[in-house]
Amino acid sequence: MQVQIDCYPCILSQLSELAKKAVAGETERHAVVRRLLKLVLDAPPGTTPPEFAGCFHAVINELTGDDDPFREVKDKSTELGLTLLPELRELAAAHADPFEAAVRLAIGGNIIDYGVDPNFNLAHAEQGIRGVFDLALDHEALGELRRRMEKARSIFYMLDNCGEAVVDRLLVEPFAEKITIGVRGKPILNDVTRREAAMSGYDFVPITDTGDMVPGVSLRTSSAEFLEKLRSADLIVAKGQGNFESLDALEERPIFFLLRVKCPVISRRVGAPLGSLQIIGKNLA
Repeated sequence: MQVQIDCYPCILSQLSELAKKAVAGETERHAVVRRLLKLVLDAPPGTTPPEFAGCFHAVINELTGDDDPFREVKDKSTELGLTLLPELRELAAAHADPFEAAVRLAIGGNIIDYGVDPNFNLAHAEQGIRGVFDLALDHEALGELRRRMEKARSIFYMLDNCGEAVVDRLLVEPFAEKITIGVRGKPILNDVTRREAAMSGYDFVPITDTGDMVPGVSLRTSSAEFLEKLRSADLIVAKGQGNFESLDALEERPIFFLLRVKCPVISRRVGAPLGSLQIIGKNLA
């Protein structure tokens, strides 16, 4: 999904916040914003919101000398996921439909997201994850996802945020023998890299990374090896808004997006209210 007109107010707000975090003086902050704005103006047609974010954060990392500024919150998010996992596993197992429960909880974990809301509070995450059983879910899409995952010989499962990735194990583990996990190539926001995937307990499946610093999957800058594995899978399952924004244009393979709707642009695009749980299948013919 290329950047929409209504994305620009959010982009400008992000530039302002990033400049405030990167440098102290007002003059210096103006200089940072102008530098970032030039990236916006020079971006090629079709640039996705995650690709913009990767460019912006590369500049901020350079200015601050910190290539992983979200490491602490990533680790706290992962700790929260690991703390909740035993109880969530029991909830899923006791549910009338354990697969549905696993999908609900996996999408519910998508609430842990500092990229959309830099003021996100982990204390609210636990309640938000448990609340997914009270939210509507498209059961026809759920049934198609189940059928496709059971039938597929190979599944590429693209992770998103830390903490959420731990909860994803409830959906990944039953299909572990045919799943490859995808993660980010370099630290970006609170997204999962190989480091956090290991911390989240993914020692039972193959892992590949994008090779770049984008909070999504860039079809331009991800490594050739990563894209080959993605495109050769029978089925792709992609978690979160960043993966939806960057893989929505993929036409080669059947893909399901599992996400919570977190912004008005996505809400209008998918025709669903903010906060809703979405299972969106594409290329399924």
